[in-house]
Amino acid sequence: MPRTAATLPILLAAALSLPAAAQVADLTVQPGGSGVTAQICVSPPALGTRCDTDSSGVTGSIAIELDDYGTPTAITLHDFVLALSDTMSYNMDWGFFVGGIDIDLSGVTVSYATPGTPTGPVGVDGAGDFEFPAVQALFTGTGTYAGYGPIIGGLVGSGSFNLADFGAVDSAIAGSVSVAAGQVTLTGSQAFSNEGEISGVTTSIDGTATLSAVGDAPDDCPGDFNGDGLVNTVDVLAFLNAWAAGDSSADCNGDGVINTVDVLCFLNAWAAGC
Repeated sequence: MPRTAATLPILLAAALSLPAAAQVADLTVQPGGSGVTAQICVSPPALGTRCDTDSSGVTGSIAIELDDYGTPTAITLHDFVLALSDTMSYNMDWGFFVGGIDIDLSGVTVSYATPGTPTGPVGVDGAGDFEFPAVQALFTGTGTYAGYGPIIGGLVGSGSFNLADFGAVDSAIAGSVSVAAGQVTLTGSQAFSNEGEISGVTTSIDGTATLSAVGDAPDDCPGDFNGDGLVNTVDVLAFLNAWAAGDSSADCNGDGVINTVDVLCFLNAWAAGC
């Protein structure tokens, strides 16, 4: 559609029928301040439970939305992807006459199970603390196992499994968020617990990820196009002038192309106010 005045009433009507665009901050997980510790427990019939624990570094991203990128009082979770950087190795042993099982986990990723459906908002207190009591998380990755010894070796054998087969789980996320000099910093922890079967033997995975993530705060008031501290019709006129001229400042969605999508983007931001 060409950039002409005749198209603007159509765009305005379409924009006002859409929900206001969220101001999402995309944060990058800092490997130096992040990691995960997880325990695996295996419970063969009549043999009791054995557990082992291992740790890994973490990389990834977290997408959040704050109600105010100055002094936030609420936070909404939009997405997260956490990738474990190390292979995690476990050994559960029942002794010489029974045997044991070795398990390795590789390529493990913990991700938001419902992308496109935000969780929250939940409150942020005066110290910046918040808590999401239940967030759906999905585990993916490959596990290999090898049983040994006269009993366990014959019971479980050896093979591989997909962590995704364990299904999605509720994961609690608690931490603190702050904004300074245009940068959002989030620190906290994510607890998880899941259970499935390996070769017919009940197996559970429980752990905690410690997270540190930072990223740029989005424009706190994109509807104030002329930067005078007010959101009014003057901003609409200023934006439309820039859009009609093909000025780069009218690239509202930042995709490098100035088109009708940018008008919808700006009018949503303008309607949302500050």
